[in-house]
Amino acid sequence: MKLKIISIATWLTMPLCLFAQTRNNKTQMEVIRAQSIFTAALTGASTYYVDTFDIQKVSTESINAMLGQLDPYTVYIPEDDTKDFQVLTTGEYAGVGAYIQLVDSIVYVQYPMPGSPAERAGLRMGDAFLEIDGVSVVPGTPSTVSSKLKGPAGTNVKVKVKKLGKSEPEEIEITRGSVVVDQVVSRGLYQDSIGYIRLNSFTTKSAEDVRRAYSELNKEGKMKALILDLRGNVGGVMGDAIELLSMFVPKGTKVLYTKGRLPQTSQEYFTEQKPIDLKIPLVVMINGGSASASEIVAGALQDLDRAVVVGTKSFGKGLVQTTLPTPYDGILKVTTSRYYIPSGRCIQQLDYSHRNPDGSVASVPDSLTNVFHTAGGREVRDGGGIRPDVEIKGEIMDAITIDLNNQGLIFQFANQLFLEHSQAKNLTDVTITDEEIARFVTYLKSKDFEYGQMSLEVLKSVEQVAKFEGYEEGSKEAFVALRKALTPSLERDFAKSRDQIVRLLRGSLAQHYFGQEGQFAVTLQDDPTMQGALNILSSPKRYQEILKK
Repeated sequence: MKLKIISIATWLTMPLCLFAQTRNNKTQMEVIRAQSIFTAALTGASTYYVDTFDIQKVSTESINAMLGQLDPYTVYIPEDDTKDFQVLTTGEYAGVGAYIQLVDSIVYVQYPMPGSPAERAGLRMGDAFLEIDGVSVVPGTPSTVSSKLKGPAGTNVKVKVKKLGKSEPEEIEITRGSVVVDQVVSRGLYQDSIGYIRLNSFTTKSAEDVRRAYSELNKEGKMKALILDLRGNVGGVMGDAIELLSMFVPKGTKVLYTKGRLPQTSQEYFTEQKPIDLKIPLVVMINGGSASASEIVAGALQDLDRAVVVGTKSFGKGLVQTTLPTPYDGILKVTTSRYYIPSGRCIQQLDYSHRNPDGSVASVPDSLTNVFHTAGGREVRDGGGIRPDVEIKGEIMDAITIDLNNQGLIFQFANQLFLEHSQAKNLTDVTITDEEIARFVTYLKSKDFEYGQMSLEVLKSVEQVAKFEGYEEGSKEAFVALRKALTPSLERDFAKSRDQIVRLLRGSLAQHYFGQEGQFAVTLQDDPTMQGALNILSSPKRYQEILKK
């Protein structure tokens, strides 16, 4: 998500009707015609449709179906959802301060934030929500539980939970408070002198969080290099990406410019603050989940030859969104421009303005990308995300690992292990034995764990097409062999992905003892991208060679 702050230009505060007046008369007539048709259709349906329906829900979905023809990022946010949107941009809300996890229709405490109302009230990882204010939340969803836990600071909420390891439910009263989410989810010092900061997203406080983490790591002056981990960081507020860049490049450096159809949407952005360190060697870690503001930071530092980028290619979102007010306190988030990083390249992966006949959007092929140059003359390309200077294999999780994690099964089994293990005093005490791994496989069988079904679904569709086109008889044996090869085998696939699974299990177990910092610290121990970053920063010669290629 790329969000331009409303105060950037005065035109952002204009009512939509005035904004529309900047268009030509033909466009105006088309808008008026479309409005009339939409009004007539909605009025007719609400008057004559055989059953009653939620007019607000239908109209909201209709608007977003229309906007979806433009791109996935241009959306209408009704009044009821604006608070959640503000949380994404500010990282601040009123509630109890707990991350939650859904497993088998039951919502659990995944992690209470340090110092939060949830932690002070005694909620712990693995506790299951049964009721909130006397209303059952089983079966439940994270959104339902989250909305019930949120509320004005100072108000109370009663929750009935089944504490991990306890047989009888317990009722707890929690006083809600103001919760500010620290976007730096992990920090640490490796090899005595290499700092590590993992940034979860870009809110209006992210740059401040990074600055504070940097100061904590370097309080004794030991830090000689820094790793900035932006993997899985989908972006957010553009202004904080620029503020983060200002920490490591000279004041007044041009780090970004935007181009749109209207003059107000084409702007240049320069760093405005005094840097904290212009010489410290930097590595930025990215992957396919790094998008938007993350790509601005990684791409600008790459273009300025200020950092070595390590990992896998980023997502490729080079579009800027602006928020506009709508009647009845809604928000229109609309793509207004594309952004370009210092070398002049735009890294947008998909061209939504030129769709295929079937409505799909194609990626820019490598053969059509253009060469640009960094400040030092290195070649970089546009059109498909940020390509790392050093690509690391092994970054992508296997399908079985992803499904285990997404279905909460790693979380659940780690909770069981926590009840059996003695208190860990340090990270080296967090271990998973071969016997426990064998038990995990048995546990998955008892849960009828399913994964890797996508290939079989595609194969089924191909078989139907083959039958329709008359190739059924000649392809039967081939389809049987292919189905056998694509059918998941738990023992086989688990063994193949064992190292990944064990790493996540150890991380989840470590979270019980050492919180979120402990979880990340454990998973980083065998992280191939982290090891690649450490190797580069451990060799100043290699670091400089990469930047001078």
